[in-house]
Amino acid sequence: MRLFLFTCLLALTGPVMADALKIATLYPPGSLPLQQLQLASNRLKERSDGRLSLQLYPGGVMGDDATVLRKVRIGQLHGALVSASTLSSLGVDATDLSQPFQFATLDAVLEQRKQFDPAVRQRLDDQGWLGFGPIDGGFSYLMSQNPVSSLQNLKSQRLWLPNTDDVRKMSQALSIDYQIMGIGDVLPALQTGALNSIVAPPSAALTLNWHSRVDYLTDQPVVYTWGMLVLAQRSLRGISEPDRQVLAEVLSEWADELDAAMLASNMQANRAIRQLLTQVDFSSSDLADIQAGIH
Repeated sequence: MRLFLFTCLLALTGPVMADALKIATLYPPGSLPLQQLQLASNRLKERSDGRLSLQLYPGGVMGDDATVLRKVRIGQLHGALVSASTLSSLGVDATDLSQPFQFATLDAVLEQRKQFDPAVRQRLDDQGWLGFGPIDGGFSYLMSQNPVSSLQNLKSQRLWLPNTDDVRKMSQALSIDYQIMGIGDVLPALQTGALNSIVAPPSAALTLNWHSRVDYLTDQPVVYTWGMLVLAQRSLRGISEPDRQVLAEVLSEWADELDAAMLASNMQANRAIRQLLTQVDFSSSDLADIQAGIH
């Protein structure tokens, strides 16, 4: 009995087991978002006296965004850092920042984000999710092996686009065909001629070496890209209210810091790719027709 009581006393006075929140993302190990998430985990552990931390699953090891969100729903993961296009599967409308050919300048995006950022976080909250972000992903541009300056040029391309709902709607509205393939297949397709043009942010084109297989950049932003860290509220029920507050504070700080860092990084990538590729102006009348057709 004495041994039993002593063991119980040790259990009551011993350290509280930490909650490691499992977070998945497509960002690879060593990338800026992963580096910043690890720093956030360290900060979280310190401010919660070791009760909370983040367990990270980078590089798509848990699957694509849609697969990851399914795992969050069934409790295998607590949350994920996902692209904006996946928010629609959570019942969240994010189209007021993600329409193709919606913005011409970054200043226009940043002005829109003043209202959009708190609004999208509230929309997530209404659906049972905590959202941290948005995180800047930069503009996507058309990059090609031959100059593309008109809608007719665009329709004749062997084109790769990210296969999102907005892109599918745009392609149908404009009668533009595009190839559907995984990110890892794009470079070989550019090398073999199966593709001759892509739409991507400069940072991705540089990181994935796609820029080495194209020669021209059409100087009209196609779509603004961004992401969010989302956590299922029900997955946090075992965490005390004070620790939830710490979690929200740390991840909000992380999102603000990463957004600023990514904004600077993507601007730098934009400048770099313009030194490597020849810039082409897109027909203003065709652009007006495109915008009228999809908005």
